[in-house]
Amino acid sequence: MIRRIVGIHFSPIGGTARMTHRLTAQLADLLKDCCPDDIRVESYELMRMGPETVDLDDETVAVIGMPVYVGKVPLPAISALRKFRPNGAAAVTAVSFGSRTFGNALYELQHFTENQGFKVLGAGAFAVRYRKGGIGREMSEHYGDVASLTEFGTAAAAKIRRLAGTEIEELRIRPVPLEVAGRLPIHRISRLSPRAAAAAQDLLERICIRRSNSEWYL
Repeated sequence: MIRRIVGIHFSPIGGTARMTHRLTAQLADLLKDCCPDDIRVESYELMRMGPETVDLDDETVAVIGMPVYVGKVPLPAISALRKFRPNGAAAVTAVSFGSRTFGNALYELQHFTENQGFKVLGAGAFAVRYRKGGIGREMSEHYGDVASLTEFGTAAAAKIRRLAGTEIEELRIRPVPLEVAGRLPIHRISRLSPRAAAAAQDLLERICIRRSNSEWYL
């Protein structure tokens, strides 16, 4: 049974927040008949949280969204994510990038989230488009690869429904571990402030020749 959908994101510019909110709302809508009451929906901005910890449970799905900085996830956000105690919670992880490259960020986020104790049921990297270039840029309404994000949300909800189909733990279907392509990166630039790391990612997007498509795993 799913009683709670929790959106968790780090989003200095706003693109990752919109991606995470959209995916959270979609899952809450598609999973509403998995709960006899209204599904409780919550949202957390990692860098605006205080020192308190947040306890989740095995009736919770966390949607964890991160931006890509130089092919990696930002270390301050990873550190802040430790404030969440999964206690058996499932997770869907997603990274946002500017359509050129997401490097090893998706693998890194999935690896860290699983090591923290979440059951990662899906992972995706989604292209985000902007109206203006540079730091502080605003997102357009057609903010990126909406079609892939929606398709991912629909498939993730179907998988969650299958896994939440029985209350008897011994009879529950065990999810197959995700095989996300990538490796753990070495952090250098991304150890800097979020603003400096975002600037480095912006430069990488401009000089990268090969354009990456959105990609997801379930």
